[in-house]
Amino acid sequence: MLAALQFFELRSSYVDRELNTPYPTTIQALTDIWHCTPRNVKMVLRKLSDLGWISWQPGLGRGNPSMLAFLADAQDILLEEATAQTKKGDVKGALELIDRFGESAQVKDRFLEWLSGGMGFTRTLVTDTMLDTLRFPVQRFIVTLDPASIYFAFDSHIIGHIYDTLIDYDPVTETFRPSIAHFWESSPDCSEWIIHLRKGVSFHHGREVTAEDVIYTFNRLRLNPDLYEQSWLFAGIEDIRMLDRRTVHIRLKEPNYLFLHVLSLKASSILPADLCGAGEAAFMKQPVGTGSFKLARYDDSVCILEAFSSHFRGRPHIDRVEILFLSEQDSGLLKEPDWSSVSCTEQNVYNGYMRKSAGPDAEWCEVETISPGCSMLVFNRRKEGPQNSLAFRRALDLIIDRRQMIADLGENRIYPALGFRTQHGTAADLYEQIDPATEEADIYRLLEQSGYQGETVRMTTHTRHTADAQWIQRRCRDFGIHMEVHVRTAEDFCEPGFSPEDDCQLYEVVLGDDELNDLELYLQKGFFPSALEGGMLETVKASALAVMSDPDRNSRWRKLHELESLLGQSYSVLFLLHKKSNTRFHSSIQGINLNSCGWLDFRTVWFQPHFMGENGNK
Repeated sequence: MLAALQFFELRSSYVDRELNTPYPTTIQALTDIWHCTPRNVKMVLRKLSDLGWISWQPGLGRGNPSMLAFLADAQDILLEEATAQTKKGDVKGALELIDRFGESAQVKDRFLEWLSGGMGFTRTLVTDTMLDTLRFPVQRFIVTLDPASIYFAFDSHIIGHIYDTLIDYDPVTETFRPSIAHFWESSPDCSEWIIHLRKGVSFHHGREVTAEDVIYTFNRLRLNPDLYEQSWLFAGIEDIRMLDRRTVHIRLKEPNYLFLHVLSLKASSILPADLCGAGEAAFMKQPVGTGSFKLARYDDSVCILEAFSSHFRGRPHIDRVEILFLSEQDSGLLKEPDWSSVSCTEQNVYNGYMRKSAGPDAEWCEVETISPGCSMLVFNRRKEGPQNSLAFRRALDLIIDRRQMIADLGENRIYPALGFRTQHGTAADLYEQIDPATEEADIYRLLEQSGYQGETVRMTTHTRHTADAQWIQRRCRDFGIHMEVHVRTAEDFCEPGFSPEDDCQLYEVVLGDDELNDLELYLQKGFFPSALEGGMLETVKASALAVMSDPDRNSRWRKLHELESLLGQSYSVLFLLHKKSNTRFHSSIQGINLNSCGWLDFRTVWFQPHFMGENGNK
């Protein structure tokens, strides 16, 4: 790699020189290029000459210049080096190398074409064994693999393959199934629980799961509320103790009829007390769980998962999953001639390409789902500024014409949101019943009532929502509102919540099928608790906690709808849009099982290279 870098640096300094044509130069000029001593320059020249990339003829005697000639095409070597880097797993480094030394877009196109050929399912022979690998790119990065700090859906998806929880919840049948725990029992009011652990459940490093691991995992969250986003889930535990090696007793402060849901969430994934407790920071860089896949590699370029053969529910069908982290620009250039887009993307970059490229005879299957949640604009009620005026927030609500936003931006935006969940979309026709002239008059009246004097309103959003934020910014400008848009990457959201400078945030929530997903918005500090002012926050928190102690499910949902209405009526939150997700895959891929976010379950998928034809022929 070093020799290649030195060659690229040399070629960049003599970019106009033709191949196989000697040119005069000096040792001193080369020391300036490589920033090293004349002695080291001679060593580098000898190395590059031995590789056959250059020829070097030192000048003999005064007045005779040294002659340098390039014998190899630097762009060919650049492609070879980028390919070699990628095979080692460093896709990011390969792309950075191409961006730095590529003389034109051609070398990147060639590299991405090669990279595309290895996407989807591949089957290789390794020591007489066929290994199935699923490889795909994503336009995002893993922020954390710590279950206690889950904030993003993609992180949760990966965490769900590395770890297991005590109990699983099936949203289709709305039932709980044994996982690490094989049985559980509770007091009539659900304030005390006894959990019985399954025998023979092993962590990836070989040790069997015990009650001590469960106690360590839950105490880590409940005793450190300021450290972990998911601590609110375990704040209600009064005491947790071991009855024996495989039995745990939990006593709650109040009845909690959603406690089985708590135990089934990814945040409740069981950690090994010996490894995590010995060094948490180091552990989370290479975490160990009981999941069906173990982490083989994790850095800013790639995440590699390998099947865990000793998983208590059986080994996955595929052997390896490689997730490549690419920028939106680079991933959008990937060609997709014959592989499955196994992940949904908000912008449908991969799916859009496949619809154009697959052709009428391609055996593609497509699943289109409505994302279970919505995008929304949340105001920082804790900060002084225009956003603290109810009239100003109402004016913004009228300014943001959801239907026009959908018409202008298109893609996966499908209809206006009147609440978190998509069933509220049936009432979205209300947006069409307002006369434009009346609406404009109301906007100016509300702005005048709010006392807005042209102050700058700072909106923060994620990179995936930049187009939406800029659309809102332009609409506000039409009505004299000065709005600044600050875009943060996923890495910037490692500590979710409002910064002191934020007036509002635009983001999207993805909800599951049970009440806890809604409660998370009101009780997890990174969501509404970081935005609501004192009195309203206390009201919201008390109402949310009351949901968990209510034994009647219908009553719990009524309380949650009341909380949602409170946010809407106070315009503390502006519900914006519902969106759709598209996942496409080739018909030879079997066992497709998508979660609520449209992500593929790696545990069930398998590749069918041979299948019966219409006449029963293979």
